Amino acid sequence: MMTRKKLLAVFIVLAFTAAMIFADGLFYQSQVGSEAIDSSYTAQLGIPTENTAVTATTIPANAVLQAIGNSDYPVTPGDTFLLSYSEGKNLISLNLQADSNCKVSIQSVGVVNAAGMTYSEFKEYVENLISTYYNFSAPQLQLVSCGVFSVRVYGEVSYSQYVTAWGLTRLSDLAIYAMDTASTRAVEVTYRDGSTKSYDLYNALRNGSAEDNPLLSPGCEVRFQKASTIVSLNGAVARTGVYQPLDGETLYDLVQNYAGGLLSSADAQSIRISNYAGGAYSSRYLSLEDAKSYTPANGDVISAVYGSQNLPYVTISGAIVPDSSSDTISSTNRTMYSFLPGETVQQLLANISSMLTSTSDAGSAYILRDGSRISIEDKDIALEQGDTVVIPFSSQAITVTGYVKNPGTFEYVPGMTKDYYISLAGGFTDSASGKVKVSGGNAGDEIPAGATIKANNNNLTTTLTLTASVLAIVSTILTIVINGHTITTWF
Repeated sequence: MMTRKKLLAVFIVLAFTAAMIFADGLFYQSQVGSEAIDSSYTAQLGIPTENTAVTATTIPANAVLQAIGNSDYPVTPGDTFLLSYSEGKNLISLNLQADSNCKVSIQSVGVVNAAGMTYSEFKEYVENLISTYYNFSAPQLQLVSCGVFSVRVYGEVSYSQYVTAWGLTRLSDLAIYAMDTASTRAVEVTYRDGSTKSYDLYNALRNGSAEDNPLLSPGCEVRFQKASTIVSLNGAVARTGVYQPLDGETLYDLVQNYAGGLLSSADAQSIRISNYAGGAYSSRYLSLEDAKSYTPANGDVISAVYGSQNLPYVTISGAIVPDSSSDTISSTNRTMYSFLPGETVQQLLANISSMLTSTSDAGSAYILRDGSRISIEDKDIALEQGDTVVIPFSSQAITVTGYVKNPGTFEYVPGMTKDYYISLAGGFTDSASGKVKVSGGNAGDEIPAGATIKANNNNLTTTLTLTASVLAIVSTILTIVINGHTITTWF
């Protein structure tokens, strides 16, 4: 009975150890947000996509109705009016037009300077003026058509140009001309009188600051400056997007004020900040509390991590380096990756980009699902629970197998022979014969890309080792039997 208990205990220990070893080979990649974020300038301002098809040069068909109904519409060069009034028994109708300086000439009355007046102010002024000259004339001034003017747009744009505007064109209407790298926080407008003012378009459109989205006027020049800090924020936040924080604002401000705070499903202890600069990829994690002391840097990709306990997951296998500690893959690796419902393969590949190396062939990746192999040429394939995403090794890699110390797949280097790749694999083992077989090439020549090098074993050494092992086992068994017999006899 004691023997059975001991055997059971040994079995449990071995099983637990094996489970720990297996688990150590896997780690869970927490979901950090996978949605594709539109980084365009208009998207940064929250301007709907359908609105970007309308340019500042598109004067609305109902411009007159808009102008009449908008108390802010200014008298604009080119505006035409119809003035009607009674002079005795005669009905007088005059066609009027504002010149380039917004001056309007009225027959028998004189010139009215309408510069700086809104249409409603100008209408009231002219009607009162006519009533003063002609009693009981019942004057009426009507806007017939709206004038247009040119505005120069330059700076961080595809190319400098003059665009057509009208009286209700606002600064935000020119956002479609800005590049993605233009500043949303400091857009300069130079007016006809030479004065220049900077406006915060983000504050205007996202926070409703009307003074930061002025109407443009004849002679204006708009300059889009280059943004100093652009960051992407995704994952478990209320509003994902691309943002341009101001100097002095922290990651905490970005999450709380720009993105609307963390979702209830977020892990407040895990906000990932990734950046690629100087040819190197870096990543770190901060808690929401620690975020108060971190100032976002230009190019940061910030991901609010979801708690992954209840999220579905897939297995990623093949040419990956899960811990991002090395660019060399010595063997096939595996990792578990949690994902959001609806996440696609393209989004997964973007999120694991730090795991891929020069020996990874992401373009040839495929999915193993329910025993079937699915090509991912269509990157919009949605992930499903239980999928295995396989990242093959690049054809520009060399595989070393057999009797070497560290078999694996290594980056192909033109001009190298078998000795180079054997050394990368740690050299031959003691039981190796020193001879190799090269599939796809000749062992004595330069090793071609995609080849597999197999190190052969020394048959004599293997045979002797096996024989010695068998003899040792037999000797042990005989010893046990003899001892058992002796003990039995003694009893």
